[in-house]
Amino acid sequence: MANRDYYNILGIPRTASQDEIKKAYRKLAHQHHPDKKGGDEAKFKEVNEAYQVLSDPKKKSSYDNFGFAYNEGGYQNGQDFNYSDIFSGMGGQGGMEDIFDMFSGMFGGGFQRSYEKEESASWRTKGENLYLEVGIKKDDLGTQKTIEFEAMDKCKECGGNGIEKGYGMATCETCKGAGQVRQTSRSAFGYFTRVGVCPKCGGKGRFPEKKCHKCSGEGRVKARRKLDILVPENIDNGYNVIVPKGGNMAKNGQAGDLVIHLKLK
Repeated sequence: MANRDYYNILGIPRTASQDEIKKAYRKLAHQHHPDKKGGDEAKFKEVNEAYQVLSDPKKKSSYDNFGFAYNEGGYQNGQDFNYSDIFSGMGGQGGMEDIFDMFSGMFGGGFQRSYEKEESASWRTKGENLYLEVGIKKDDLGTQKTIEFEAMDKCKECGGNGIEKGYGMATCETCKGAGQVRQTSRSAFGYFTRVGVCPKCGGKGRFPEKKCHKCSGEGRVKARRKLDILVPENIDNGYNVIVPKGGNMAKNGQAGDLVIHLKLK
């Protein structure tokens, strides 16, 4: 079903009501039913899949917001989402560190937690994931809401490589590009060689001749973002939306993911 429009499959506009969606489904399902003479099993499956999404208000809301990001994890379970309940039987307290691990399989790769301390965050192949909790009022239900937040974007000045224009990468003279240095010492038992990380280049072997003045060599800068989402018409407690690659951008890599938790005030 990749790159296909559920509304086009059912032959209805995006403003169609639930009654219109059901009516269109029944007509097409009867027309293409494989048990019927001249039926089309492949078309019948398409019609059923489209109806399964558009007839469910929660799934329809996510699909309307993010299109086929819905198939990549954009759809969430909707209401009454409690992180601690999910992991209560796993021998732990649960929390955001667990939810990101759980969602990792949904996007085909592991989540990197934004609070993990690494030697150099700017060299990750995937940026940090972001979690936003957005308070909504009853008046917001069924309407489009604009969410503003800050995230790390690729530096436009250097294109994300962290190097000042007109300069390049230099090979570390200390380690000759190996990223490691050897130290030999003598003791009562003989000579010992110890291999360690090069203190000058931090183990990278190369470094910018001059760092970008805009991002100080990080390859990314903090930016303000806006995102329009369609709030479901019915939320008892909370509703979650996953936006693949909506989080922080990594230096010379891809963006992390964004989790938006809509909480009814």
